Amino acid sequence: MKHWLEESIFYEIYPQSFCDSNGDGIGDIPGIIEKLDYIKDLGCNALWLNPCYLSPFGDAGYDVADYCQVAPRYGTNEDLVRLFQEVHKREMHI
Repeated sequence: MKHWLEESIFYEIYPQSFCDSNGDGIGDIPGIIEKLDYIKDLGCNALWLNPCYLSPFGDAGYDVADYCQVAPRYGTNEDLVRLFQEVHKREMHI
């Protein structure tokens, strides 16, 4: 049996520019959740999520200040947990 990674088709998401669910002009985790069925329908079975953690954003979020805290512009830690749950519910990986 092949490892899941060998058969994965990834969809890369840069949260800031992906889908804005609350109209503030910045993509967010709830916006990603809204688009999961669309991503799966494209034939993707895995997500590559670019940095979404607390950061001073001097380097587009790659300058992570706290790996245990979601950046408020993207949502909450609870939103991230829900994203993982929703991804797994669709038999996808993240």
